[in-house]
Order: sequence, then C-alpha cells, then structure tokens
Amino acid sequence: MESLNGIKRARGALRIALLLPLSFLMLIAAACDDNGGGGNHGGPVASVVERSRDANQTNDFLRLIFLPADVSTNTLGRPDALRVFVSVTAYFEPPLSLFKTADFFGIPVGEAQRQLDLVALRCLPEDQAAIEPSLATWPRVFELLASDLGGQYSCPPGPDSPVNELYCLAAGFEDAPGEDVSGIIENAIGLGAAIMSDASLSAALRQLYGIDSSFSGLGFSVNASAGNVMTAARALESSVVTEYLVKNATFEEAGCFCVRVPSYEGREDDPLDADFIVSHGGFGECKTVDRLGVR
Repeated sequence: MESLNGIKRARGALRIALLLPLSFLMLIAAACDDNGGGGNHGGPVASVVERSRDANQTNDFLRLIFLPADVSTNTLGRPDALRVFVSVTAYFEPPLSLFKTADFFGIPVGEAQRQLDLVALRCLPEDQAAIEPSLATWPRVFELLASDLGGQYSCPPGPDSPVNELYCLAAGFEDAPGEDVSGIIENAIGLGAAIMSDASLSAALRQLYGIDSSFSGLGFSVNASAGNVMTAARALESSVVTEYLVKNATFEEAGCFCVRVPSYEGREDDPLDADFIVSHGGFGECKTVDRLGVR
C-alpha cells in the first residue's frame, strides 16, 4: 500500500515541463521515405505514418530476439510475458543494417548481441485477434493492464503485491480530455513515470509487458535508447519508429515467418530485409540460415 500511496503523491506533485512540439513527428519521414519510401509506394509520408499508428490498418510487424545458441523458442516473448513489443515493417523498407534496425527498435546492441543467435520475425496475422495489436502509449498500457488483469485482483491492493498495485493504478487512470496538449499528455506520462520510479512496480511491468526504462509511452520506440543516458530533447528527437504491444502468441498464431541466424563476422552490418525473412524463413517456426542477405 505504501508504494501505491507514494505513487499517488508523486503523481499529484509531478508537473513535468513537457514541451512536445508536434513538429517532431516530421522526423519519422526519414524512416518511411528513404530512397523512395519502401512501403510508401509514392503515397504521402503523412498518410503512411497515420496508417502505421492505426491498429485497424496495420497488420505487418517485425520483431527481433537475440538468444544463446542452445535456447529455442516458438513464442514471441518469454513464457511468463503477457505481451511483447513489435515494430511496423513499413519503416524498414528498404532494409537497414541489423544493428541500425535494432537501434530503432530500442534493443541493446553490443558485443553480447554479436555473440548471440538472431531470431528475426515478420508477422502477418490473418486474424488480428490472435495478437491484439495496441499502439504502445501509456494510456493504452493502462487499458491493457486493466483488461489483462481484470478479475484476478481487487482494489485496494493487498500487501506485497506489485501486480495488484499495477492493476489498481491502471484501473483508476482517467484519460481526461482537455485543450492543453502538454497537460493531457502529462496526465498519462506522469503516472507512467511514477510507476517506473518504483522498483517493484517497474519490475512487475517489465515481466508482464517487457516495458523498461527505454519506454517512452508516446507510441514510438526511442532510437539507441537502450542503456544510454538521454535528455528530453534527445529522446523526443529520437522517437521515430511506431511500436505496438501484442499478445505473446506462438509464431504460428501470430502468422510469423522466422529466420534464425548464428553469429558471424560482420553480421551487424548486413541488411535485415523483411522480404528475406519470408523467402528464406519458416512459417510458424524458425529456419536457420547461414547469413542475412537480400532476397
């Protein structure tokens, strides 16, 4: 209870100087319109971006996982995770290098990842209900928590139950409308920031949804944010690629093609081509390939 009360006090006191100029959204044009636009097909970049942020118009996702050679999986995330992050494929057509792509995802890149196997997934589910894609914003996270955990917990929470506290905070969140854009955004981000500042609550949220300190809650992953210290200006400038939270389904349920690529010299600089994943990968299971390449 104490941490819940602390969250409420922190939220009440928190008025972040959140200046979020809408013009920063134009920065994502580089991801959608590089060398002709990839998935743009000549359409206005604004329309491509708008579609990418509408779950009803977006049904083509990428996910990257780095695993030890002796570990296999057939689910999008760990067995105990409820939901996982995916990115929108259109942002990566034409392809970028593997590590540049991972940076845009907000995934750590370094010597550890160079030594691990890459599991690259392109998911095109026939039925969106199998994965329930939801734009990764704080208000949507609160909706998901209330839905996923509803019926399991009651409020106020019992002692020593961080997941119960998360449920109560999420269920109690009100996305109040208003004309002050910074203020209405702060209402959601303020609660999210307070949750992330509490060690037990943030650990529970990471276990459930994979949300960690690199999560912006704006619906964009933050480029090169993993393990790095950033200013607010830098984080907003680096918010480029739309990200979604989806159910932790099996590869087959999520309509995923998969390639598994062992470590090799220079892998981080080779292109991660979404069409290569389809043409060289297995459907519903991973197919091992020697190296990344174009189709």
